[in-house]
Amino acid sequence: MTDRIRETEGHDRRNFVRGGFAAAAAVAGASLLPSRADAADSDKLPNLYPLWNALLFQSIQRHEIAHVDTVKTLITQLGGTPRPSPNFKNLLQPNVVAFGTVSKALENTGVGAYLSAAPVIFQRNVLAAAGSIALIEARHAGYLNVLFNDFHTTSLFGAEQTFERALTIQEVVDSAAPFIRDLNGGPALTFAATPSRANDIAILNFALALEYLERDFYNLNVPVYYPT
Repeated sequence: MTDRIRETEGHDRRNFVRGGFAAAAAVAGASLLPSRADAADSDKLPNLYPLWNALLFQSIQRHEIAHVDTVKTLITQLGGTPRPSPNFKNLLQPNVVAFGTVSKALENTGVGAYLSAAPVIFQRNVLAAAGSIALIEARHAGYLNVLFNDFHTTSLFGAEQTFERALTIQEVVDSAAPFIRDLNGGPALTFAATPSRANDIAILNFALALEYLERDFYNLNVPVYYPT
């Protein structure tokens, strides 16, 4: 299996993923689940530098684990109850290109989700924490965009941006929906438009659902495609 999924060093990025497969996951209203990959390229991802992808995907995995722990701790400090992890589905990807494609979509979703919440965050410490996570998500997204031969500021919907566009709550929910079986008794994926201390907890629980998704996605796929 290791040989089958091994990346080919020196592979030309501009010849990778033909037919728009990488863009398919970022079309407005479309599922993030890849339907099929080009058979010739389904076992390859380009390396921006030799063997660098493994180090970067492993670091993204560590970041998402830390994000879950940080958001849960902050909710508790605010007197709230961290939501349980939703029950997920469809997380294990069929090949490394599908893994990269979904990673790209998830990270771009995270950036837009945090930006959507920022204007209605009531407490400075919550805004600071959300901003610190959002900026790391943006760095992940920029790397993955370039890996897929897009502009580093390309949005979830495939548009090159000078200013990041906040995603609506519904756009975030629609993007995550293909991977969520149920909410496992947790609160609805939403928050209010009016700032308040209670709404800060709702915002953090909204973000926590996405962080659980990213954490579990990387925990499942990184050991398969980029084992240590």
